[in-house]
Amino acid sequence: MKAVLDANVFVSAAIKQGASHQVVQTWLADGAFELVICPQLLAEVRDVLTERPRLRRWIDLPVAEEFLATIDATADLVPDPEDPAPTTRDPDDDYLAALAREHEADYIVTGDKDLLEEREHIPPIITPAAFLALLRHEGHG
Repeated sequence: MKAVLDANVFVSAAIKQGASHQVVQTWLADGAFELVICPQLLAEVRDVLTERPRLRRWIDLPVAEEFLATIDATADLVPDPEDPAPTTRDPDDDYLAALAREHEADYIVTGDKDLLEEREHIPPIITPAAFLALLRHEGHG
């Protein structure tokens, strides 16, 4: 199974326990799914975790940097999508949809309520909890 994890999934995984944390840990522990990630997505996660002082309340900078280094060392980056077509309500999310389509991902996993309202999207857009349930159904997690 292939999945694109939205930046908010990684950020949530880094700062609190819960479904996002379990999804990322399952990927790190046993490669339960193939992660589709590009430099633009990794840079978005890096920016949020290292450049937003309000997050220091939940995660120290050295811990954030270690988390990012682990993702960077474990993930196989694919190229950023070029000129993604407008397919979502938020133009900032179009690259996620293009990334998922270009690499034939089975799911886009996000906590973004606006993206989750995209009912007819290919591939389907689901919550971290729903994705975790799929992984568990397959014997992971």
